[in-house]
Amino acid sequence: MLSKMMMKRMGAWMLLALLTLVGEWSFSCYGCLEEERIGLLEIQSLIDPDRVSWIDHWVDNNSNCCEWDGIECDNTTRRVIQLSLWGARDFRFGDWVLNASSFQPFKELQSLDLGGNGLVGCLENEGWCSMFVHLIIIIK
Repeated sequence: MLSKMMMKRMGAWMLLALLTLVGEWSFSCYGCLEEERIGLLEIQSLIDPDRVSWIDHWVDNNSNCCEWDGIECDNTTRRVIQLSLWGARDFRFGDWVLNASSFQPFKELQSLDLGGNGLVGCLENEGWCSMFVHLIIIIK
């Protein structure tokens, strides 16, 4: 027979395993912030209106945008910290002038890759510089 001490230890391990599983499940269901998910879908419609590039897999079904291609979120805040849109724009649409205000929902964005999209310019807004002081932007 197992001693009381062994039973307590086994019970503690089982509880810890259960809490770990529940924690993982709830985080993955929690997903990204709604404001940022909507912002990503708006960017998608500007970059790929015909939904022919790889970002056509971004879908508006309340899915977790932190799991979408090209997106990385902070594990604690659930905010988008990296956004790679490399090669997402179809060159049939011609040159692209970026509207910087499209990125306002991303308060913790640290890296933005816009390379391979035919980007020729940027329409600035007042908040762009102050919001993204530490942002690494790749456009080549």
